[in-house]
Amino acid sequence: MNSHFFNPEKTKISQNLILLPFMPDRKYLKMIEERSVRRKHILGSVLYSYRDYDVLYGFLGYSNLLTLLEFILEVREKNIFFIGTAGSLNNLLDKPEILNVERVYPGSIFTFFSSDKYLDLDNSVISGVNRGKGISIDLIQREDSQWYSEIKKRDLDFVEMELYPLRWYLKKKFRALVVLSDQITESGIRTFNKNKIKEEFARGFEMIKLEMK
Repeated sequence: MNSHFFNPEKTKISQNLILLPFMPDRKYLKMIEERSVRRKHILGSVLYSYRDYDVLYGFLGYSNLLTLLEFILEVREKNIFFIGTAGSLNNLLDKPEILNVERVYPGSIFTFFSSDKYLDLDNSVISGVNRGKGISIDLIQREDSQWYSEIKKRDLDFVEMELYPLRWYLKKKFRALVVLSDQITESGIRTFNKNKIKEEFARGFEMIKLEMK
């Protein structure tokens, strides 16, 4: 009988799971921590549990995230919600803003994950939130002006690091919000106002909680 080399003990959670790489607003993060009924540390990240949902907090990149999800029982059967950061590729998106991700394309090594040219996400309407299409890459720091010129031809709104592999892993649509934290330009990265980024993250988290009701 075959068995996987990596077969961790699975943690049972509620039907709703929020994936939160980080929370820039420390006061809001403290509230998340204090209101939880249970905490479990997993590989340096924390699983906060509440009555109707759980929050997996504190991961970096897709490989860390997909490993953490292997510790959750029947994770693909859960309602998944994601809120993370992204860099704007759209000249009109020049400030911190929440986008509801409707489609994500693979870049860099993610082109080897699937033969699909893109993967759709849950883009049902959220009042007051614009929809956006983006591309996932594994490391923005390695890209250059040639990459930027090619990407600009594709009419995309943002670039980020987790959504395409996460969508591929789950094999289903899920709700994803991204907060634009900076703008990618031919000459480099321009960071947006940090206080406004904090506000948008907290607002996005509250939106997700409303979506679960």
